[in-house]
Amino acid sequence: MSGFVGSRFKQFARVLSRLVRHTVGLYYLRTVSIFLAALILINARSFPLVWHVRVLRHLVGWNLRKALSPNKRRFMEVTSPVAQDPFKSVVTHKYWAGPDDCDFLGHLSNSAYAKNLDIARMKVCITNLRPFMLEGGWMPLAGADYAFLSEIPMFSHYEVRAKVAGWDDKWIYLHSEFVTCPNSSRTADKVESAAEVAAEMTLDIPKHKPRSVRPDGTILHCTAISRYCFKLGRLTVPPRVALAICGFGIDRSNWIRSASMQAHGGLRRFLEGGWRDEKGWDLTEFEEQRLAGMDWCKKLTQGINAASW
Repeated sequence: MSGFVGSRFKQFARVLSRLVRHTVGLYYLRTVSIFLAALILINARSFPLVWHVRVLRHLVGWNLRKALSPNKRRFMEVTSPVAQDPFKSVVTHKYWAGPDDCDFLGHLSNSAYAKNLDIARMKVCITNLRPFMLEGGWMPLAGADYAFLSEIPMFSHYEVRAKVAGWDDKWIYLHSEFVTCPNSSRTADKVESAAEVAAEMTLDIPKHKPRSVRPDGTILHCTAISRYCFKLGRLTVPPRVALAICGFGIDRSNWIRSASMQAHGGLRRFLEGGWRDEKGWDLTEFEEQRLAGMDWCKKLTQGINAASW
């Protein structure tokens, strides 16, 4: 009888042992699966072609809305910068400092600023320059300069604010700011504290003083100046002309003239050189702001141009 009980006990022990091993195995498998899924999720923005989707989604979205609009002429006018000041037209794009964009110091990598500014610049083009683009125009980037002022800690929400800084006969300069928007003084203190820790880890001597909250409630982390020109095939279109045909100005006159040429199929011919024979496309009403902006933009680019020879 005792032998029978011992045999049954051994069988039960073996079954229990297999059950425990199976349960532990499932637990570890589930844990590893969750970890891998989380790793893939937080790095999804760095997958192949995701950058292209992020850059082009503004263009695709606008074209889709235009295709669905019952009144396309009205849609063009409503979504264009008609009677706007180019120096007051600010385009904002929001981001998140995920682990895929951050370095081993726990803050946004310097390379991520350039990668994400591409997305903001595309949004600027779609927001302000669609009429020019619809005629086959494009805006190649000729250069960009960055000043890194303070760190953006990992997991922070930040935004890029871009606006026109100035233009000359060939180049237009875009001024972009990377800012965080702390919703309380406690959040601001956390951002500044993280910036202090990161500065200590980089062994900066002397230590950079963390940026304080500005009057508009933001903290400035980086500023960038990008230089573009307007191209129609191989032809260069002056920035003042490209901006004017998109509707910028103190009133609706530029837009009315541009829309009339577009309706009669003459806008492309105008951009290909017809502007040389027509007056009133110089945006002289913004000349004071343009000259002031070009004063400091040229100071920035003179050294770069000298070093390029």
